[in-house]
Amino acid sequence: MRMMQYGFYFDSTRCTGCRTCEIACKDYKDLDVDFAYRHVYDCEGGDWQMQSDGT
Repeated sequence: MRMMQYGFYFDSTRCTGCRTCEIACKDYKDLDVDFAYRHVYDCEGGDWQMQSDGT
């Protein structure tokens, strides 16, 4: 059974905006350069709450 991935978390304080994560994903999935599998969008704001299990 394949699970759908709706997003992923990363530490944006370390991000330089180079978009290398998109290229790394294409390399890992062995995709063509023209194929856009993962898009990185910049979003800020909101809040979050840590659950008891650490998520």
